[in-house]
Amino acid sequence: MEDKQILVQRLVVIDFLKGFSIFTIVVMHLLQYKLGIGLLDMALSFGGAGVHVFLLCSGFGLYLSHLKNKMSYPFFLRRRFFKVYLPYIIVVLISLLVPFYWTSHDKVMCLFSHVFLFKMFSEQYESSLGIQMWFVSTIIQFYLCWPLIARLFEKLYDRSMKLPIIVGCFISLIWTMIVIFFDKSELRIWNSFFLQYIWEFMLGMFLAKKYVENNNKLFIPSLSKLTIVAVVCLGMTAFAGIKGGNFKMFNDAPSLFAYLSIALILYKLNFANEVFKFTNQFSYEWYLVHILIFSCTAHLMSLLNLDNNIFLVLICEFIFSYFGGYLYYLLLKKMSLK
Repeated sequence: MEDKQILVQRLVVIDFLKGFSIFTIVVMHLLQYKLGIGLLDMALSFGGAGVHVFLLCSGFGLYLSHLKNKMSYPFFLRRRFFKVYLPYIIVVLISLLVPFYWTSHDKVMCLFSHVFLFKMFSEQYESSLGIQMWFVSTIIQFYLCWPLIARLFEKLYDRSMKLPIIVGCFISLIWTMIVIFFDKSELRIWNSFFLQYIWEFMLGMFLAKKYVENNNKLFIPSLSKLTIVAVVCLGMTAFAGIKGGNFKMFNDAPSLFAYLSIALILYKLNFANEVFKFTNQFSYEWYLVHILIFSCTAHLMSLLNLDNNIFLVLICEFIFSYFGGYLYYLLLKKMSLK
């Protein structure tokens, strides 16, 4: 009974982290567009560090499923097709049908870039139909390379349990240096290629492996330790953000640990835990639709002459996007895509 309770508790932490990370990403996008100026913009950007935690949790979840129920690569891709790709393409199609949302003349090529996924190699289309769409490319890159990543991890882990993390960090560092060498650090298709984040994805896999081997090896540090890590890493993150340029390319590690520490502090303080665990159920759907709903809400309020009150606009955009994401989740569930 005790082991079962530990199992449930630890998985609940992952649910909280994923729900919380999507929440801060959405809030960042909401406020940056309206209020993002100077230092405030840099502060708001920290909410985007939730991407790092989401990738860590994705590595954890994928490898945990792999350890418990290994599936063939074709079956794995088929599951990703229905649960990730199709919901994404549905949002793409709806976005292109909204006349005021995407006004570019190259709608057909834009559609093709998303459907056939070559947008992940095109700076012109990578963030088309929403600034959040780049992440879909990154996570799909992980899915496409999943067998290689899993096999590499297992071979390294068999030699030394810490070796996957070391090699993952080395791969990401090499990729970072390549991006800097070719002066591509400001281009999304380069700075957000999956190799940039493979170290944190493999860190999630490592935690999943330790979790399966021995639950007692996974624990949440004390509030004092989390606070120290948060303060130190937050300072490093702020320094890199202020310096800008290539410094941002080395900001992933302090951003991840600062954000993760703060999130775990809030979790231990029981800060709206149930809300974020509930949000995790439709976190992907909310992520997909939130920019589109922001735009539609702003357009509607402009037609109603209510756009002068910026706080009313922000509140409406957030609420409509949240419930819009939940309704999209229910629709996909009805269609057996969840």
